[in-house]
Amino acid sequence: MIDVMPKKIKFVKSSAKFLIVLVILFFFTRYIYTHWTSLSQYQWRFDYKLLFSSLILVIANYIFLIQIWRRLIFRMGYFLKFKKAFKIFFYSSMGKYVPGKVWSVLGMVYMCEKEGISVKVSVASAVLNQALNMIGGLLLVVIVSGTKFLGGLPKIAYLPLALILIIFIYPPLMESTLNVLLKLLKKETISINLSFRDNLAFTLLFILSWCVYGVAFNIFIRSLTPFSWNLLPFLSSAFAFSYIIGFLSVFVPGGLGVREGILVFYLSSYFPLPVATLIALLSRLWMTAAEILCLAVSSRL
Repeated sequence: MIDVMPKKIKFVKSSAKFLIVLVILFFFTRYIYTHWTSLSQYQWRFDYKLLFSSLILVIANYIFLIQIWRRLIFRMGYFLKFKKAFKIFFYSSMGKYVPGKVWSVLGMVYMCEKEGISVKVSVASAVLNQALNMIGGLLLVVIVSGTKFLGGLPKIAYLPLALILIIFIYPPLMESTLNVLLKLLKKETISINLSFRDNLAFTLLFILSWCVYGVAFNIFIRSLTPFSWNLLPFLSSAFAFSYIIGFLSVFVPGGLGVREGILVFYLSSYFPLPVATLIALLSRLWMTAAEILCLAVSSRL
């Protein structure tokens, strides 16, 4: 009886999380349905070339992210072939759609172990890869669009946030902070055997990656409806911020609903609310399509 109850509790929690996602998506869909008249009258267009270009850019960025992760593992003393890294990256990424957010890391660790990479290094590389990626995205948001994301405060009010994020990547501070969080989650602690210079270099690479994501997102929107390219910095920041918050929302698989809700909030500053809602939902399908294409390729490797 003792063994059965925890399993039942976990099942109920997981079911509740999926139910939350379904409820959120239901209200999104219902909202679009009730505003279909205004949506149908909006100035839409469907540019296949731009849509295809945006997908290619996302896939290219995935490859860039894989190379960053391979370099991170190399700096920790191991070499991983690109084909193997590609397969591990996309197979394990499917774990983010399972509540808890730990399955992608566990999947990555399991597959890395098969390639001769120690559990300690694979866990450290996975956690550090995600942490530096999130910090890079937040730095992009703060530096590029800080005033808009912080209620129009002067730059002097948000530049210290960028400094705090940069200080956080100092290895001893980062290691101790991440280990506190890992202990709270009852996970194995990690050791960051990299220098501050290494962490800074990787963070800059992740900022570049978020910039590519941002450009791809802007091209994706432009394939649906025309808008001024002057919005590129803000829309790129909105994409990065919504993605990060969705990722950190451990209570929903894949940040479903959370990412879209934040996107709608920021997109509605420049697009009618029904249009912003539809763009946010379509962007989820857009990203999922890129992931499925890469997953299909990885299954052939």
